[in-house]
Amino acid sequence: MHRRLRRPVALLSAAVLATALAACGGSDTAEDDGGSGSSQAAGGEGSLDGVTFTGEVGEGITAEWTDSIAMPEETTATTLVEGDGDALAEGDTVMVYLWVGNGTAKQDVYSDYDNGAAEAIPYDPAQVGEAFSALFEGQTYGSRVAVVADPTALFGDQVENNSLGIDAKDTVVVVGDLIEKQAAAPEPGDDKAHDAEPDTQPSVVEEGGQPTGLDFTGIEEPELDTPVQRVVLEEGDGAAVKASDTVVVNYLGSTYDADAPFDESFSRGEPLTSPLSGLIPGWSIGLTGVKVGSRVLLQIPPAYGYGAAGSGAAIPGNSTLWFLIDVVEVQ
Repeated sequence: MHRRLRRPVALLSAAVLATALAACGGSDTAEDDGGSGSSQAAGGEGSLDGVTFTGEVGEGITAEWTDSIAMPEETTATTLVEGDGDALAEGDTVMVYLWVGNGTAKQDVYSDYDNGAAEAIPYDPAQVGEAFSALFEGQTYGSRVAVVADPTALFGDQVENNSLGIDAKDTVVVVGDLIEKQAAAPEPGDDKAHDAEPDTQPSVVEEGGQPTGLDFTGIEEPELDTPVQRVVLEEGDGAAVKASDTVVVNYLGSTYDADAPFDESFSRGEPLTSPLSGLIPGWSIGLTGVKVGSRVLLQIPPAYGYGAAGSGAAIPGNSTLWFLIDVVEVQ
């Protein structure tokens, strides 16, 4: 399934966090006041005396391993570089570059700097769990923070089959560069689907009977707080979709007046199969109650799509999205 249909969650946290974990335990914080380009390390139980980090916050990170990292009795957080921005607050969505190391094997295993993009992670202990809660607690924007923990603090009950190859007995080291608070998209008037007239929405462009795009001629760009709009172009006679269903669909997605779709499945000949709850919220809002066999066109505000951050170059921040969706089946 294409990433652009998934809920806009962090690259790493989406891969490793399958369950909501308890809020963090005790966290020990030590500050390093040498600038962000200096060597950054700290000593003590469960700390970083076996690895040193260099690189500017927000620009890059390099680890130099000298020894294994001992398993701490509890999750510990160390401020390597103290930022001069505002304090993080619960409820913020934090833009953060993450680096992960296997402290037992002395190995780098993941870096957002390699991917070229920061992640948007909610500061919500019930949602992101112990490791990220410890990373954020008591910090300021612009900081570089390291967490040393048992791998369950990061992976929860998915330790045995985690995607980073960290063993359940290995010490995990997570470093986060806390860049900034993500701007919020305008809040829509409500979270319901509003049935709209077809002439208020773009028309479907087809080639050989297959949808290839949307034509926005005569259609004004909506306000960003407009709730989800839905047009049932063809109504099926199957069961009504429920928010808890796994759906099988063909789809085409576009931003306003785009020259081409940013994603589609029709030409690939392989429908998308996914739990509706795992897709962007606008899909769940717009498809709930739609009958199997239907073709619908959804207009989704940024708050229920990819928000103020967007998704890559094809979906700028605060983009209203349109999806043409054929509901093939529910499971």
